[in-house]
Amino acid sequence: MKLKIFKYYTDFLISGFTFFIILSSSGCIATSKEVTDLKEDTIQLRHQLTEIQKNQASLSSTMDTLNTNIVELTEKLDTNKTSMSLLAQRMDDVQSNLGQRMEILTNHLSSTPIQNIIPPPSDLYKLAYSDYLRGKYDLAVIGFRSYMDKYPAAELSGNAQYYLADCYFTKGNYENSITELTVFFEKYPKSELTKPAKFKLGKSYAKLNKSGEAETVFKTIIKQYPASNEAEQSKIELKNISAK
Repeated sequence: MKLKIFKYYTDFLISGFTFFIILSSSGCIATSKEVTDLKEDTIQLRHQLTEIQKNQASLSSTMDTLNTNIVELTEKLDTNKTSMSLLAQRMDDVQSNLGQRMEILTNHLSSTPIQNIIPPPSDLYKLAYSDYLRGKYDLAVIGFRSYMDKYPAAELSGNAQYYLADCYFTKGNYENSITELTVFFEKYPKSELTKPAKFKLGKSYAKLNKSGEAETVFKTIIKQYPASNEAEQSKIELKNISAK
């Protein structure tokens, strides 16, 4: 905007200079020094405008490069985050295997029967999640509870808690769904599954005809995550509640 104003000002001076020459040729009084000074000022302004245009182009190029670097850095951070999660899961498995080996060695040395070997965290989680995907929700509930009981601090314990609640939600057991979702929010407030979990909470309240609680949850989602799919779905749910 400032560049345009400066250009308009320069053009105005040039027009003024031209008009000044016309007046001079028409008999108006103007010294040659005044004409020369005005001409020099106009040329200087032209040079300044050219420099500003060059600087603006350079700044634009720098901003493009900076934006590209930010995008690349974001992609690398996402990749590192995924790698760290996988590494944490592997560490959970290693720790579990070491613990079980120590237990086996202790049992062997004490000549007592070996207890049932517990699968490593990743295997136990995969088994429960597989049951969940196949619609075997009762088995999935058992699997996810077992995972959280055996490995409460493992990398995927938050996911296990969410899918446990979702098993109850899908089965239509909304009371238990609300109970498990409440535990999820208390223990894993920074989980990436928070948005869908809040929407499931609102739906559970709505299914139990607890309109006040449902409206509160849906309005919270719209306020906290205005650009999310959950926010759009929450708006629809609020309309449905109002229509009753």
